[in-house]
Amino acid sequence: MSFSYYGELCTEVYDITKPVGHSFGEEIPYYIERLKSCKGPILEAMVGSGRFLIPLLEAGYHVEGVDYSADMLLSCRERCLERGLTPVLYEADIKELSLTQQYEAILIPAGSFQLIEERNEAIEVLKSLYGHLEPGGRLILDLFLPEAQFEKIGR
Repeated sequence: MSFSYYGELCTEVYDITKPVGHSFGEEIPYYIERLKSCKGPILEAMVGSGRFLIPLLEAGYHVEGVDYSADMLLSCRERCLERGLTPVLYEADIKELSLTQQYEAILIPAGSFQLIEERNEAIEVLKSLYGHLEPGGRLILDLFLPEAQFEKIGR
């Protein structure tokens, strides 16, 4: 699906460089603010080792996670257990997601959506996630635009 699979070594590096709650700005407070009206379940797609999931759980949200990497999910489970949290986590390719539940919100923070390198696969992921939203539900994802692009268009 994406150009990089997070195996054991990548997961260790990720855990060291991106601890729980690590943010490249005000991302976690941003998500907490966007989700404050949510009463139903939330899904974090591409959950990784839980650096967003855990602060959301600790803030009282009902959040589940899904990731393609068994190693990242293991790290997520371990980090959650250290904090007394037991979230529902799924190992799955989000392009072919088939969960029984629908969600009030689905999020993909930290630009992870951009790890999907093929346009047609990105479209399939969006369709798959849309099918897991409750009516009126929302998909929230971060996209990073390279600064060079802004220079080209004079911004």
